[in-house]
Amino acid sequence: VSRGLAAEKLIVIPNAVEPARPSNVSREALLDELAIPHDARLIGVVGRLWPQKRVRDLIWTYELVVVLHPTTRLLVIGDGPERFHLERFARRTSDFDRVRFLGERNDVWRIMPHLDVLWNGSGFEGMPNAVMEAMAAGVPVVATDIPGNRDLVIPGETGYLAPVSDRAEFTRATDRILSDAAHAHGLGAAAKRRIEEEFTTAKMVDRYGKMYRE
Repeated sequence: VSRGLAAEKLIVIPNAVEPARPSNVSREALLDELAIPHDARLIGVVGRLWPQKRVRDLIWTYELVVVLHPTTRLLVIGDGPERFHLERFARRTSDFDRVRFLGERNDVWRIMPHLDVLWNGSGFEGMPNAVMEAMAAGVPVVATDIPGNRDLVIPGETGYLAPVSDRAEFTRATDRILSDAAHAHGLGAAAKRRIEEEFTTAKMVDRYGKMYRE
């Protein structure tokens, strides 16, 4: 529209995700599997490890969060061309035992429900599946304030948005979630409802059907 296209010629149909699968492992069993203490709080990053995702920014941010919440662990799930450089960066800036690179996995559905918060630090996105999947699992999200994330996350209601590379705002938002269990539960429950009401496969198919009929 900003480039002169008529608004009435544009139709936006959001992505959809299936309902979250319940994990087949308890939180304690998952922590044992990952050799992480049972009192740990888990921050997750899920996605392909390439520059767009700005995972380096998130590792820097974690260094601020761990000062406030020493039991946190950062789980980086995914693989890609940046992995070697990110692992080296994590070794130089953090306790490498606290920043875990889990690689590419086909069982994120087992891990996702046990996260205390999901981070998305991307500089640009379409509509990120990892954010949708976290919300579907009832996990609060802190994400960059970019269009794809802005379409999903309602600040203060289903999670928080922060400017790209703003470590301080990411830390403040994460601190709110980790410091207040009731607030975190409320965010997660609202996020799950939002996905169930607005981003189901059935609703997406109906929207495509409506578009073709028109």
